[in-house]
Amino acid sequence: MDTPAALRHPLIHQQRFLVTEMSFQLGEISIPIRIRCYREAGSERVTCEQSHYLQTPLQVEPSFESSDDHASIDEAIAAITDEMVTQYQHAEADGYRPDDGWLLPSRDFD
Repeated sequence: MDTPAALRHPLIHQQRFLVTEMSFQLGEISIPIRIRCYREAGSERVTCEQSHYLQTPLQVEPSFESSDDHASIDEAIAAITDEMVTQYQHAEADGYRPDDGWLLPSRDFD
């Protein structure tokens, strides 16, 4: 997608276009998790925002995707969901019962 002329001003930064938004539930957690994927203007790189982060009782801090720069939507979604699934399964294997409280809302997702 071409960047509109109004967004090409030197004071306008980080132009990106919404490519897709999806929603899913993780295991027995009832709260839907939403992910928005954007394509950077003038690039094929993909960045994402997520509505919630997972923090099981085994985690000191929530799972955060380590890079916000991906070659494709599939790569970006896999990076986010693979970490969530791994942490969820570790907690279950250690005897913890999945709980909605494992999801922490993102302050930056509106």
